[in-house]
Amino acid sequence: MAKVILVGYGKMLFSLIEGIQASNHKIVGVFRNDRIKYSKIELFLRDTFNPSKDYTIIKSKKLHDIKANSVNSEKFLKEVKKLNPDLIIVGSWAEKFKSEILNTIPCINFHPALLPKNRGPNPYFWSIYLNQKVSGLTIHFMNEFFDKGDIIAQEAITIDKNETGASLKEKTTQLAKIMVKEFLDLYDKKQLQPIKQQEEFASYEPQLTDKEVIIDLNKPKEDVQRHLRALYPWAIPYVKVLRRYIKIENYEFIELEEKYKNKKNYELIENNSNFFILKGSNFLIKLYK
Repeated sequence: MAKVILVGYGKMLFSLIEGIQASNHKIVGVFRNDRIKYSKIELFLRDTFNPSKDYTIIKSKKLHDIKANSVNSEKFLKEVKKLNPDLIIVGSWAEKFKSEILNTIPCINFHPALLPKNRGPNPYFWSIYLNQKVSGLTIHFMNEFFDKGDIIAQEAITIDKNETGASLKEKTTQLAKIMVKEFLDLYDKKQLQPIKQQEEFASYEPQLTDKEVIIDLNKPKEDVQRHLRALYPWAIPYVKVLRRYIKIENYEFIELEEKYKNKKNYELIENNSNFFILKGSNFLIKLYK
């Protein structure tokens, strides 16, 4: 029976907890994102008066909440040595693990894409935005580079035509629940057969910036729709109109009538107290106020 420390947050962390606890393996500690996000005093107040879902899950499952401020801290390393796990499993994390921890214990990452494609943060967004037809989940050994370690297992996920960042994440995290048990069973039997990543097929997409949240109405309707779906729920999209950035929260696409086809893109077609309508390349978009 493998003993595991989990590092992560959100739905990926919850799915990994459920998958491991449904198997014959043991979680000896959890290191949550709140620990690196907030100061000690801020975290105490939040845990007391407004606990995060991560903290609530950890406590409800009676799991050991590891107290440190970084995976690369001396305190975390001491906890690892004290808890004596077989593995560290990571499900959503922003810190790069340094060699001291990587050389101490095998570290395994659950990356929500088919590596070596879509390395980097938020592949949920990028795989939809880049109009890829397939995403997936990769289990791989961690090394000193982001998402470049040897691959242990992969499963593909079809990206549906109406996929959003949220729905793709839900599919991926549910898959993680199944794959973590299968991985640990193979680990116990010493049957892991990792393979090197093929660098010629690699791609790396960066963290979302201001550029990615601006919707371009000069693009075809299908591209604009896909961009909006990819952003949900990671960031609020905006459209720039007359030097103003307008938030897109509730919207509706409207077929472009013949009488509007010669209008300029971004031209205001209608404006009232409830909504306004803008001209796009081959569509109209109604933005509710």
